[in-house]
Amino acid sequence: MTRSSHAHATRFYRRLLSPGLHHLSDAVELDVSPDGKKVAFTGTILRNLAGKENKWIHVLDLASGEVVRPWGGSGREGMARWSPRGKSIAFLSDRGSPGRPQPYVWRGVHDPEVELLRLPGGLSAEYLEWCRDGVTLLVLAAEPGADKGVMSGSGGTPSQRRAPSVAEWAPEVRYGGTRLHGWRRLYLVNANRGDVTCCTPEGTNVWEARVAGDSLLTIASSSPDEGHWIRSRLELCSFNGIARTVYEPQGQIAWPAANRDGTRFAVVEGLSSDRGLVAGNVLVFDSVQSKPQQIDTCNVDATWLTFRDPDTLCVCGVRGIETVLLDADLARDSRRVHFEGLATTPNDYPIAAPTPAGGFIFVREGWRLPPAFARADDGALTLLHSLSNAGSEWLTEHVGPIVSTSWTAPDGLPISGMVIEPLAGSRPHPTVVLIHGGPAYLWQPGWPGRSGYLRIAAYLQSLGFAVFLPNPRGSSGRGQQFLSLELGDYGGDEVSDILSGVDRLVETGIADADALAVMGGSHGGYMTCVLTTRTTRFRVAVAISPVTDWYSQHFGSNIPEIDVMYLCTDPREPGGKHYERSPVFFAHKSRTPTLLTAGAQDKCTPPGQAVEYHQALAANHVETQLALYPLEGHGVRFLPAEIDLAARSADFITRHISVGSVG
Repeated sequence: MTRSSHAHATRFYRRLLSPGLHHLSDAVELDVSPDGKKVAFTGTILRNLAGKENKWIHVLDLASGEVVRPWGGSGREGMARWSPRGKSIAFLSDRGSPGRPQPYVWRGVHDPEVELLRLPGGLSAEYLEWCRDGVTLLVLAAEPGADKGVMSGSGGTPSQRRAPSVAEWAPEVRYGGTRLHGWRRLYLVNANRGDVTCCTPEGTNVWEARVAGDSLLTIASSSPDEGHWIRSRLELCSFNGIARTVYEPQGQIAWPAANRDGTRFAVVEGLSSDRGLVAGNVLVFDSVQSKPQQIDTCNVDATWLTFRDPDTLCVCGVRGIETVLLDADLARDSRRVHFEGLATTPNDYPIAAPTPAGGFIFVREGWRLPPAFARADDGALTLLHSLSNAGSEWLTEHVGPIVSTSWTAPDGLPISGMVIEPLAGSRPHPTVVLIHGGPAYLWQPGWPGRSGYLRIAAYLQSLGFAVFLPNPRGSSGRGQQFLSLELGDYGGDEVSDILSGVDRLVETGIADADALAVMGGSHGGYMTCVLTTRTTRFRVAVAISPVTDWYSQHFGSNIPEIDVMYLCTDPREPGGKHYERSPVFFAHKSRTPTLLTAGAQDKCTPPGQAVEYHQALAANHVETQLALYPLEGHGVRFLPAEIDLAARSADFITRHISVGSVG
């Protein structure tokens, strides 16, 4: 990579981000106070371009629009939760133990300090919620060394410090069989006395939990291994740790919800490739019955659930590429849509906070819509507080429009996606095909100013590229049947979905057939490598955190259950899909110059996957580069690494596709 390429990318990021330095620029994890007057949230403040942003709790007054940080201190904060009476806020922070969040409580406006409720044994808190008594907190915590999910960047939670008597050269030793460490369990913490009690049965790992009256609704498995999440079951657990299974799902489950008295609860079930990234059907349970009822969600793939009152279930989700927020009245079997549109929220999937009086508060954003707090109520949208600044306003003026497009795959299946055209230059444009991760995920028109692939897409577009964002079979937003088309055919017909979409862009004069690049991360990185072995249409490729060898992926990653689920074969079987769908074994068919990147801490798609394909291409005399980021896990999350990835990708692509100078 040239110095001029890195300097050019740095200027883009500095122009976008510098005006917002030291100011609130983003908000997630919203929680509305019981009186409906205030919203506590996790706010993002970027101090410089050299590292991760600060995450601190803030409170928005809905009447005045004033935003305050109720307390001071350092560290990263999140998961603010109002107490039932609205007098206190519980939250998580690592201020006293970097990288290991603990529960804290703020007692109200007359107390400028916060109180630590320390967990024992080096535990890292990941979730908390008030119980009905307003005194006890439910805390989900991970033991040292527990795996992080794909959506959290992979890697592991902080391990215990090495004892002084252990030499630096001493190995890390692993044993087969049942893991002794790294479990996730539930704890009840008395917010007044600080007492901590474990309430999880031995041999049970809890992935998610919610208070359900005087019980706990949990998503649990019999192993803490990351891949065992896909085999989770729904359980009701008493406060004294006695659990019973209420549902054994066919697919994956997530987003449990229960009404205040525990008489109804719900969960989302759907095919999913990543923990924390589930979109599917809504199942509702009467607590005295074990058979669930699938409710009508207006053709929405649900991505978040919570109860507004004993009979009203709030559902957030996606329908196509639209975000939908609705109420399901379970007593009257009626639905009320509060919002539907192309705007979305600053999460991997749509999430919003219900208000006591009805409707939702959420952070609305879009491709040319910087984040802003908004209220959605019965179809009406009211903007409450903007998080825009001079940098975000500059970006809205310097990105081209994003438009929906659709086409028909060779087998007759309707496929859709989006395309971004550059503001300068005439058609046809040099085009980058950007493939999303998952595969159970989708592209929505989110805010490109946030970290991630959309920000890199905005940078590529600023250089003069059109960017094509396909949502092929296996994507969310079109129901479980569309999602399940990948099962047993992973890396198969999806290739035709993407290539026929490229054909459509060429036919309509948007894309230059002689100036095509392909790029993607995770599943998108895998498909990038697959495409380079199936076609010579792409002049250059960039594969980020890819899978390239399903054999070594199965035995080397922490999610071996995923490849078995999607490929529907046993890796011990000679040949089969584990061989046929591994691009490393077909690297001799590729003639596409390829940049491969990976995070050295990635346990989900280990860096060896990128190394294997890089070496296979080199052995076949195909131009290739490999970049391993030592501090990163799955993808990149440190800002310097993202800037480097954007610059490195653009530099590699523009060596093979002329689009003007990036220096």
